[in-house]
Amino acid sequence: MWNGTGALVLGAIGTVAWNWMPALLAGSIIGGYLGSHLAISKGNLWIKRAFEIVTILIGLKLILG
Repeated sequence: MWNGTGALVLGAIGTVAWNWMPALLAGSIIGGYLGSHLAISKGNLWIKRAFEIVTILIGLKLILG
């Protein structure tokens, strides 16, 4: 719901990069499936730790360039 609303607003005020759409949809579907599978098999704590590690690494990449 929120992603659709955001997409409509951004489409109304700017341009939409339609050539990115297949990769974004594939990433969303694959990520949702793998995330659900890992949450069921590894447990919630494992998912939280993996998310924290990825978030910290992305933050460091943004800070350090």
